Amino acid sequence: MAQAYWQSRATRDATFSLHFRKFPCNRSYYVFVGLEDVLDYLEAFSFSDADIEALKYLGPFDDGFLQYLSGLSFSGEVRSMPEGTLFFENEPVLEVAGPVIECQLVETFIVNQINLQSMMATKAARTVHAAAGRQVLDFAARRS
Repeated sequence: MAQAYWQSRATRDATFSLHFRKFPCNRSYYVFVGLEDVLDYLEAFSFSDADIEALKYLGPFDDGFLQYLSGLSFSGEVRSMPEGTLFFENEPVLEVAGPVIECQLVETFIVNQINLQSMMATKAARTVHAAAGRQVLDFAARRS
């Protein structure tokens, strides 16, 4: 997708909004977490020489596009609710705005980080709430 934007000279800015469309049954809220990891990723976002070599090997990428990627860093901005905030279906939790190519390239990482971390934090919050003051222990690492 990013290469298609590059080939068509799409340099316009875009805003990508992250929201959870539909919650599983019996889930009325989620806990927003993952922002710190997203910000760390965006701050360090770049393609190393090894990344470029891997892309050359993996797919039909234009040499000019790979050269473009080799000098790329994230120049956009992030708007987000604070970590730990409860949110509801279809509520925007995070927005990334900037050049469309950059936003497209970072989208999957952001979606995966926020989805996974928010799911785990919500499960923990629901477990603690259901325990009603009793001690909670996690034995997840013992599973095979």
